[in-house]
Amino acid sequence: MYRTWLQFLALLGGFAVPGVLRVGGMEVFMSNEVEAVNGTEVRLKCTFKSKHPVSHSSVTVSWNFRPLGQGDEESVFYYQETAYPPTEGRFKGHAVWSGDILRQDASISLQNVPFTFNGTYTCQVRNLPDVHGINGEVTLRVVHKVSVSEIGMLAVAIGAAIAIVLVVLGIFVVCKYRKLNRHDNTDLELQGRELQERELNARILEERELNARILEERELNARILEERELNARVLEESELNARVLEESELNARVLEESELNAREKKEWKDPTVC
Repeated sequence: MYRTWLQFLALLGGFAVPGVLRVGGMEVFMSNEVEAVNGTEVRLKCTFKSKHPVSHSSVTVSWNFRPLGQGDEESVFYYQETAYPPTEGRFKGHAVWSGDILRQDASISLQNVPFTFNGTYTCQVRNLPDVHGINGEVTLRVVHKVSVSEIGMLAVAIGAAIAIVLVVLGIFVVCKYRKLNRHDNTDLELQGRELQERELNARILEERELNARILEERELNARILEERELNARVLEESELNARVLEESELNARVLEESELNAREKKEWKDPTVC
């Protein structure tokens, strides 16, 4: 009930906040199908992309499950600032958080999966105010464990095939080397030295070009910094001159008022003054 209420508030936030526009830019990425062996752990990967900044407080993640046959949709997992694993139902004690919101990863892991986990899993991600978008879906197929004898036979077959390929390749390389060494041993050494020199010269030239670009970028950054400092000094001087001018005008007005007051006092004290 608590998770359902949080989901409702998260969706409502995209409409009720003043000044927020409805934007449909949320994208969710998932595989079409994942296979897991009965009794093992499987990670259901879900990544997303939003047009708005991502934070722990703005993102909500909802995972739901639909059985392959008939059955109601079930809640698997919910995340909002912290993980809310299921407290009841078939996924209790099985679903754990394995994502990273800041890396735009909303994945979960299912531990000790049984055959009853066969079905379709939906990953819904919302990043306020980005609350519109298509949900991701993945189908999980839980299969029987492979027996030890089958694994051994498969390993032997693969090892034998690799050994045969390596033997044939070794014979071919030895024969080719002997043939070339018998006819063009000197030419091969000369060509090898020339190739090494070309590669060395190419690396030296590449390093010089890289150093030249680095030096050019440093000089450009130095000029930009110098211009910024010059502009800052010019602006500071302009502000200082403006303050000086303003103070001079204020002092002039104060002086003028003082002189006027002095004349008025003198005229008041000396009635003979016209």
